Amino acid sequence: MKKWFASLNLGKKEASIAAATLAVMVVAFLIFNNLTVPFARRWDIDWGYYSILLTFILLLVGVVINIPSTSKHLKSFLPSGKPMCGFVLVTLIFSVFMFGNIGNTHRVLSDETSWESMGLQMYFQHTGGICNEGIWNGDVLDCKNEVNNFKGKALGFVYSLVFNFAEPNRDTALLVNYPFYLLSLLFFFLALSKWFKNGWTALAATAFLGGMPIYLLQARSASTEVLYIFLLSVLMAWYAFVPANKVNWKHFMLTVPLLGFFAQTRQETVFAFIPFALYYHKYFLEKVNRLPLFVLAVITVSWPSVNTMAAYRGYDFQGGEHAAHSFENLWFNLKTNIEVMLNLKEDPSFGGIMMNPFYTSFTIILLVATVWLLVRAVAFKRYRKGLLLGLTFCLQIFVIMFNVSGTFTIDINQRYVLVALPLFALIMALGLFDALQFATKMRLDAAGKIVALIACLMSVGLMVYHGNSYRSNMLYYKNKLLGEEDYLNTALASYPEKSIFIYSRPWQMLASGHSAFSERTFMGWDTETFAKWSQVSNGNIYLVRGQDGYGELNRKSRVVGFKTTTQIDGILNDYKNERVLLEPKLFGYPLAIYKIIAKKGVSAYQQNMFVSEMENNSFVVSKMFPESITCQYSLNGELQEDLVVSLNSDTLQLDSAKIRAGMNRASLECLMPDNDTMRVLKDFFIEDPNVLLLSSLKIDSYSQDWGSPQINESVEHHRLTLDEEVFRYGIGSHANSSIVFKLPASYSVLHSVIGLDDESACGDGASFIITGDGRELFRSKRLYPTEKQSIDVDVAGVKTIVLGIDMGGNKDCDHGDWANIWLEKAK
Repeated sequence: MKKWFASLNLGKKEASIAAATLAVMVVAFLIFNNLTVPFARRWDIDWGYYSILLTFILLLVGVVINIPSTSKHLKSFLPSGKPMCGFVLVTLIFSVFMFGNIGNTHRVLSDETSWESMGLQMYFQHTGGICNEGIWNGDVLDCKNEVNNFKGKALGFVYSLVFNFAEPNRDTALLVNYPFYLLSLLFFFLALSKWFKNGWTALAATAFLGGMPIYLLQARSASTEVLYIFLLSVLMAWYAFVPANKVNWKHFMLTVPLLGFFAQTRQETVFAFIPFALYYHKYFLEKVNRLPLFVLAVITVSWPSVNTMAAYRGYDFQGGEHAAHSFENLWFNLKTNIEVMLNLKEDPSFGGIMMNPFYTSFTIILLVATVWLLVRAVAFKRYRKGLLLGLTFCLQIFVIMFNVSGTFTIDINQRYVLVALPLFALIMALGLFDALQFATKMRLDAAGKIVALIACLMSVGLMVYHGNSYRSNMLYYKNKLLGEEDYLNTALASYPEKSIFIYSRPWQMLASGHSAFSERTFMGWDTETFAKWSQVSNGNIYLVRGQDGYGELNRKSRVVGFKTTTQIDGILNDYKNERVLLEPKLFGYPLAIYKIIAKKGVSAYQQNMFVSEMENNSFVVSKMFPESITCQYSLNGELQEDLVVSLNSDTLQLDSAKIRAGMNRASLECLMPDNDTMRVLKDFFIEDPNVLLLSSLKIDSYSQDWGSPQINESVEHHRLTLDEEVFRYGIGSHANSSIVFKLPASYSVLHSVIGLDDESACGDGASFIITGDGRELFRSKRLYPTEKQSIDVDVAGVKTIVLGIDMGGNKDCDHGDWANIWLEKAK
C-alpha cells in the first residue's frame, strides 16, 4: 500500500488537483444542501425524464466514438475457447432451470410496480414521476396524479424504451430482467478473465454470481438491482478492456454516462464513482483539470439521484426502534444480515422451503475467502490496490445498511444483497483460487480449473437440490400481496373494459392496464365528480379490498407499509354497493371486490347526470336515466333560456356575444324527475392578451408548511370548494405559505375568491395576504371554515406577486384556496 501511495508522487500539482476536485464536490454539496424539498420534487417530475434521456444520448455518442478502437482490440480481449464454452454451458443450465422452476412475477411489489408506472409516465408524458392515479383511454394512459419516487429512474427509462416495441404494461416489464441477467454474466466473465488473466477463475466467479438464489429469483421479476448488476458488469468490462496506460478522453465519453445510469438504479449508487476514478489515478494526475472535470461530469449525469436525496430529505416512511438513518441501524443490519445468510433452517410448514437468500455454504466460502485475502493483503502485500478499490466501492453498501430498511429480516429487502453480489462472487472465486495455488503451488491454469469445477458443481447442484424452494417462490412465499397482485391481474381482465378500480395501490392497477384511484381520492369525490367517472366507466366503479384493507398500521415495524381499513369501511358505509367477488381461502384474509352503485342520501338522478367542461362555446349535458329533465341556465349571472334534455346527451350552445375575455361562469339548475333540484357550476376561462389565468403561470418559488401548492385543486387533491361552491381554477395551498409568481406583463387588477377549503373543517382560521414587489397590497381578516371572500386587488405596475397565507392559532387544517384567481389589464 505504501508503494502504491508513493507511486502517486504527490506534490503541488497533485495538491491543486485535490483542491479543485474538493471545490467541485463542495459546490455540489452546497447546491444539494440548499435545495428545498418542494423544488427538488418538482424538478424530479419536470426534468427527471429529460435528464436521463440526455444521459442516454451521451451514452450512444460514447459508444459510437469508441467503436473503432473497440473493434480493433476486441479479439485480444476475449478469453480462450474452453472457459468460454464453459460459460455458455453454465448460463444455459441456469436459463433452463429458471424457466422451468421460477415464475415470472413480481417479488417486491410496491417498488416494482411503481417503476413500471414510472416507465408508463415517461413513455406517455415524458415526465420523471410515477403515475399514481389515472385513466386508461384506450391504449393511452391519462395520468391524474403524478408523484415522486426515490429510486429506479434508470429502470423506468428502460421500460419507456421497451414500450415503443411492446405493450406498455407490467407483463412486458417482467420480460426485461432476464436479458440483463444474461448480459451481466457475460460482461462480468469478460472483465474478470482480463483482470485475473485466468478464464477458469473468471468462470468460477461467474458461476457463483449467476447461481446466487436471490439473483436467479430477481432475474425473473422487475427489480432494479438486476439492471444495477448489468451496468456494473459493463463498467467492469470497459475498465478491464482499456488498460491504465492506454486510457484517453474517448474512454470517459462512455464511462461518464454509464456511471450516470448506474447512479440512477439506486440512489446510494451515486457514491460508487470513487473506485472508478482511483483506477486511472495516473491519468488523472497528469493534468490539473482531468479529475475535477471527471467528478463534475459524473455529478452532472448523476444529478437526478442527488436531487432525489434532497427531495426525500427528512422523509419518514418507516418505524423501528432506531432512527431512520443511524449507526445503530448499521450494526443491527450487519449482524442480522450475516445471521440470515448463515441460516440453515428450512420452513417445514411449507414443504421445507429455504429461508436464506444466500446459500449457507456460499456464505462460509465468502467469509473464509475474505479473511484469507485480507491476510494476503496485510502479511504478503498482495491485492492491496484491489482492496482499496473494493473498500471505496463498499461505501454505497454501508449507506444502505445505515438505513432502517437495510436488513434481510424483511423479506422484500433481501434483494439489497444484489448490490454486493458481484463483489462477493469475485472474492469467493479469487480467495479459493489464491488459497489453492498458495497451498499446493500447482500451475495457475490447473488451480483455475479446479476452482471453476467447484463453483459450477456447487451452483448447479445446490440450485437443483433446492428446486422445490425455487418453485415455491422462496424468500417471498409468505408475502400475500404478491399472490394478491397475480390473482387480480388475471381476475380483473374479465371486467368491463372501461372499469375504474378503487384500490390502495392504484399505480399497481395502472401497470396492469386498469384505470384506478386511491380510496382517499374517491372519498373526496363530490356528486358531480362521481357522476362524471360513472359515465366514463359506464357505471363500472369497483372497490377492491385486499391485504391493505384489514387491520391497523404498526408504526413500530421496520417494514414499509400503510393501511386503508378506515377509508374502505367509510366507503362501504356511505355508498350503496354490491359484492361481486369474494376469495376467502387463498390469502389468509378475504379478498373482496364491491361494485359501487350510488352514494347514500343523494338523489340517484343527480349521481347519473354530468355536464362536460366548455368546448367550442358549448356544454354537453349527459344523463344515464330515461326521463327528460328541464334546466335553467345563466351565463355570468344573466339568466338565459331553458334547456330540455330528453336524449341521453344534449348540447347547450352558449351565446358567444355574452362570453367575455377572462373568467366566465355558467350555472345550470335542473329539475330532476324526483323533484330534486340539481345545481351545476361551470367555470371557463377565455384567453386574451389582456387577461392571465394565474394558475396557468409557472410558480417561480414557494414555501409551505404542509404539502405543496396544487394547481386547480385543493392541497389534498380535491376540487376547490368553498362553502359548498365548487371552482374549476385556482391554487390550493396551506398555511403558512408563500407562493411567488413573476408576471410576464403589467396588469391592473387581480380577481379571486379566497377562503378555507371545505376539506379543512377543523381549521381555526387563516389570513390571506397579497404582496407585490415587496409591498403588501391586500390582507384579509381571519377567515374561518365556510367563510369566503371575493376580492379585486389593485396590482398596477407589479412585476412579482406573492400569495401568502398566515395561520390563525395553529396551522392544523388551514387548507387555503385562491379560487378562480386571474389578472386583468386596464380597460
